[in-house]
Amino acid sequence: MRRAAALPLTLGLLLAIAPAADALSLRATAHERGRIALRVQAQPGVELTVRDDLTGEQRTLAPSAEETVLRRFAVWSCASAVRHFTATQGADTATADVRTPTCAHRMTVAAPRASVAPRGVAVRLRDRWRLGDFAVRFCVRPPGASERCRSVEMPSGRHDRVVRFRALRPGAYALKAAMPYQRLRRTLRARPPGGRLRILATGDSMIQIVDSFIRERAGRAVLRSDARVSTGISKPALLDWRAHAREQVADVRPDVTVMFLGANDGFPMAGVDCCGMPWVAEYARRVREMMRTYARAGRSRVYWLLLPAARGGLFRETFPAVNAALRQAATGLGDDVRLVELDEVFTPGGRYRKSMRIGGKLMRVRQSDGVHLNATGAELAARLVVQAIRRDRMLP
Repeated sequence: MRRAAALPLTLGLLLAIAPAADALSLRATAHERGRIALRVQAQPGVELTVRDDLTGEQRTLAPSAEETVLRRFAVWSCASAVRHFTATQGADTATADVRTPTCAHRMTVAAPRASVAPRGVAVRLRDRWRLGDFAVRFCVRPPGASERCRSVEMPSGRHDRVVRFRALRPGAYALKAAMPYQRLRRTLRARPPGGRLRILATGDSMIQIVDSFIRERAGRAVLRSDARVSTGISKPALLDWRAHAREQVADVRPDVTVMFLGANDGFPMAGVDCCGMPWVAEYARRVREMMRTYARAGRSRVYWLLLPAARGGLFRETFPAVNAALRQAATGLGDDVRLVELDEVFTPGGRYRKSMRIGGKLMRVRQSDGVHLNATGAELAARLVVQAIRRDRMLP
């Protein structure tokens, strides 16, 4: 009888103790985009503390029921895809882990693939987590120009931003959006206003023949040739090139200008003779004004060809002075102007040569006057020009 009476008492003690072992449990889920929910099984009315081990944030509460759901206890983090949480109630502790997406695909960039110059372009940056609270480094590299970047803030609670820029000149624009854990690239091609790239090939007699080969190599581009024989920047009485440049731009509205000019220069300017530094500075001032005119406030790109060394005569003095002025004029205009260094290609080190190796064969490249390029040399010069235009992503 004593043993039978003791058995129910023992079972009662076991039943009272058993729930305590399972009294505290914790479960974490990441079903809602950007958020982590916790489900806590705990003793009602007893103070409970839940902690996010990654951020150190914690919440203390007294549950009113055995199960408590904290629907938005934490947010996803780029710092770690595996999150660990701890619940403490009295002497009991429970833990829970959950895996969230990484930041490798958190941001999206929506940009048009094509536009028409010089229109504005809208690019949408979107946070797929819908949390915001980060900055994006947004960069645009226009055709032939240096990259331009800015910081775009994605405020907390905001999940998209629209960034705008203007595609001034035709060609391919490289877009980049970067945050510490992700980098996205897009390419947008801005078409010329008329559908075909407009190239102005101009200068003195040096541009002749070269312009024909540019036309052959430039695909669907429309080329306007304007050669003014015997003219020069230092002899405005025959043709004022600065005024003529303004007239050309108003008439043609070129997307690309190819200039080969200077063989007839060397005349006194602003009271100084050729070819000292004062003359070079004045020539550079006039050229820089022309370069800005042809650039059309960023809508166009200028390719100015340097003069290959001549065989003899006064050209041996004037050509290096002209080239020095061209280099001085182009300083700081790299986004709008590219110098095509024909001097280094045809006459490296300033040494005249009538022939050079092209494709492994020795070929004559200069005319008998020792100044102009012949057809072979002009074809090579045109190839270098078109290669530069393509390298700048002005031509596909």
